[in-house]
Amino acid sequence: MSLLKNKFLIAMPSMNDPIFKKSLILICDYSEKGAMGLIINKPIDKNIIKDIFNDFEIKKIESDSKLYFGGPVELNTGFVLHDANYKNKATLSVSNELSITSNQEVFEDIKHNNGPTNYLLTLGYAGWEKKQLDQEIKNGDWLVAPSDINFIFKISDDEKWDISSNSLGFDMKNLSSNSGLA
Repeated sequence: MSLLKNKFLIAMPSMNDPIFKKSLILICDYSEKGAMGLIINKPIDKNIIKDIFNDFEIKKIESDSKLYFGGPVELNTGFVLHDANYKNKATLSVSNELSITSNQEVFEDIKHNNGPTNYLLTLGYAGWEKKQLDQEIKNGDWLVAPSDINFIFKISDDEKWDISSNSLGFDMKNLSSNSGLA
């Protein structure tokens, strides 16, 4: 039942919802109860991230560290998407290479340089009720593509949405926003 876990959802060009327009989402959990994912290409303003890092007293942060809008659900909750080399009691595995953690301990470990090597900090997540995501995919709202840990942490945010479709063999700019049945 975990067919979509550890896959990218690429918003189709026809997606008009401003929250999801041009979004690239990593599906972190998928079951008969629903799905949960993190938007990985929408960083939040740098001034906001400084305030948040100061609140957590995190001083030693990479200069290119960013805080991402992970989705519209539970915006008051921080999630850390990271390489699977780091684990604590709240860590959930997404794949052999990726994990997600959402507790104070991971922020403390980052603060003390004991945290993950590669990570993205997000506020909120994208969530779908039972069979909702399956229907959205059938409706043509999303493309599904394989995920890639290097892509998540190394590609610039501005390029992620466009480049992600290349793994499927086409350019998003060449897709029609109209769909139909044959």
